[in-house]
Amino acid sequence: MAWQGLTAEFLQVPAVTRAYTAACVLTTAAVQLELLSPFQLYFNPHLVFRKFQVWRLVTNFLFFGPLGFSFFFNMMYLASIMCSALAARASSSVLYTG
Repeated sequence: MAWQGLTAEFLQVPAVTRAYTAACVLTTAAVQLELLSPFQLYFNPHLVFRKFQVWRLVTNFLFFGPLGFSFFFNMMYLASIMCSALAARASSSVLYTG
């Protein structure tokens, strides 16, 4: 029953925020389960432009470190910022949070 409430709350979040949050959680879970290494995710211009590992342009924005309280609070903060920016239709405020 608790999953139904959690699912309902998750589905109320805007689609962009929901997709980005899910991608961050899945990426972090893959690193925690040792399916991926953080060294496969970080941005390295040499590897992107010379070895054509273009996924590094995206994955460096999806990994926030090991699973823990820090990750949880980062996700909560990110979701609140994105929800408020998308609700106000001000996409530039996603980049500026100060």
